[in-house]
Parts: sequence; C-alpha cells; structure tokens
Amino acid sequence: MSSTTSTPTVESLDSPPDDGASTAWQETMELEPNRLYAVLTYRGDLASWNWTFYVPNSNVSPIGSSGTLFHVVNSRSDHDSSSGADQWRFEAETKNIVSSPLVVAVVRLGDVGFLGRYEDVVGQDSLLPMFRTVAIPKIGSDIHPAEFSSRTWFLEAICTLHDCGVITCDDVWLLERELRRFAFTAMDKYLQNKGWTARGRAAGQAADGSNIKFSVYQ
Repeated sequence: MSSTTSTPTVESLDSPPDDGASTAWQETMELEPNRLYAVLTYRGDLASWNWTFYVPNSNVSPIGSSGTLFHVVNSRSDHDSSSGADQWRFEAETKNIVSSPLVVAVVRLGDVGFLGRYEDVVGQDSLLPMFRTVAIPKIGSDIHPAEFSSRTWFLEAICTLHDCGVITCDDVWLLERELRRFAFTAMDKYLQNKGWTARGRAAGQAADGSNIKFSVYQ
C-alpha cells in the first residue's frame, strides 16, 4: 500500500484577522495526523529554502506542535577548518512546526498511517532507515559538497520513499517545481508580514478526493 503524491494546487490564500483574534486562530490551526509533510524554512534568501520532511505527533495537541523533522544540516568541518569545508549530516529531531517563525511552507505529501502509529512511523523500522540510505557528502565520497544541498537530498529522499512504496511520485522534478511555486507564493506574505508563515495543508488531493487548503496566518 502506498500514498500518492500528485500535483499540488493552491486553492486559497487567506490572511489572519487584524485584531486580537489572530493569536487564538494560530493556536487552533493544526496539521493532519498520520501525514508526511514537506517543510520549507527560511534561510535568509528570497529564492532558496531549507528542505525537510515532517511527521506530526498526533498525540500532542494542536497537531504540529510536536513531531519529528527529518533533514540534513551542514557545519564547518572540524578537521578541515582552514579550507572552510562543509560537513553534512542527517538529523531527526523533535520540532514544533505550527509556531516556528522560520517555516515558510508546509505541504502534505501523503498518508503514512498504514505504517503504524506515530512512534512506528518515525522509528528505527520505518522512515528513519529509509532517510539514512540517502547519500550525503563524506570524505572520500563521490558526492561533491558544492553540488549537494538540503534540496538535492530531499529530492533523492522522495525517490527513496517512492521506491519503498511509502508515496508515489512519478515525476520528482515536477514535484520540486510545484513545491517551489508554493514557497514563492508564501514568501510574499512571509516577508510582507514579518514572519507570517504559509502552510500548505495538502499536496494535490487527499485520498477522499478533497481539495487542498493553503492558508497564511500569524
């Protein structure tokens, strides 16, 4: 059994209310349980983002206030500080997405409920080993750090998830283009409103055929 990733479509863009109700609105906004999300975060650039995966913990309310973020990060290599070489590593960490000021776009990729409970989905026998198989630059490897980024890792991970039957994505480049479109759309509001974030609540159509929601809120 697999979950299908189709072409995302922005259905609507709604701004939060200008009065004090905006805080309460943010507190009630939440993601959907048993879903795998793409999360793009701000990195100080208008046209590039940190690309990550996120599975919300459905046991914590509001959903999205706790969950597991899968991503790669880079840091200056301790053994090669003179050359300023980057050293990439994979990380899986608990994050609050719905209140993060750095989140630009969140787009649902698919339903992963068939993998089990939240603890099973993010555990050692499910998504975690899949993500760890995606190659990252290391000393002596064929991958040049200058040609590697969180985006290239993300796209390779999409292919791995497809091969493992977690999602179905027939065209990873089309998916990348659509995710970029989401993020570009979100950046306008993100910058205009000094930290408002755009959450795509689904990519394409859900299994029940319902259309996606895409909201901007404080």
